[in-house]
Amino acid sequence: MKTRVISGAVFVAIIVGMFLLRQFVDWRIFQLLNFVFCAIGTFEVARALKGYLKKAVNIILIVYGAIFVPIYALVNYLLSVGNGYIVALGLMALTGLIVIIVGGFDSKSLIGLVPVFYPSLLILTMLMCNDLGVVSGLGIAGDKGFIATLLIFVISPFTDTMAYFTGSLLKGPKLCPKLSPKKTISGAIGGLIGGIAGALLVYFIFKPQVNFFSPVLLFILIGIFGGVLTQVGDLFESFIKRKVGIKDMGKIMPGHGGVMDRIDGMSFLSVLTFAVFMLV
Repeated sequence: MKTRVISGAVFVAIIVGMFLLRQFVDWRIFQLLNFVFCAIGTFEVARALKGYLKKAVNIILIVYGAIFVPIYALVNYLLSVGNGYIVALGLMALTGLIVIIVGGFDSKSLIGLVPVFYPSLLILTMLMCNDLGVVSGLGIAGDKGFIATLLIFVISPFTDTMAYFTGSLLKGPKLCPKLSPKKTISGAIGGLIGGIAGALLVYFIFKPQVNFFSPVLLFILIGIFGGVLTQVGDLFESFIKRKVGIKDMGKIMPGHGGVMDRIDGMSFLSVLTFAVFMLV
């Protein structure tokens, strides 16, 4: 438990540090965190599936994970924000084609596509959240990128924590015993409550400027659906681990596992926050 707490505290400290650098130095610095997530996450997923992949495909995937975010950021910097995601999608499609060609045109080569899109496609929406515009004169309240990104890193842990404690306390019927035997329906409901609490915490602290008739209702809805997506991401990760017969995706975070064991829910949640803040 001590190791888990220390490891978790270090992770939180890094996240807080990156947010501070984003706000007070340069918003683009936050892309470094996305780079770590993408590079290590792609490596972990590729390693988990290595029994299905040729060695050459694994190497291609590792290189791809390492260059995905830098290429996105470089294109945005040289041209303008918004161009990077087009290039990123093109790189994703090109890598997928190379993986199929090198891996061979069979069912195993299709499995090689999983690390191409997971987590990179989801990390892309996290990158795009960070790039959302700032309304001049409104400070943090008008920084849609800050609010959208912050929600990802608040709703997900709130959901996970409440799901764990509620499930441990109330127990009851299992949510999805074949994928994750410890998860309960009561825990899932508690997770949704945690998601709402996290979203409302962000709202009442920063009072973000959003184009919606009831900002409080909007953040409640983000909390509910964010809690759902966080748990869907966790179950998807459990599905992969169960299929390949491993407990954790990595060992970089003692007591927690790998990077993907920490960002599975966050990455799915980022799709929602980006979509919402593009509209409001």
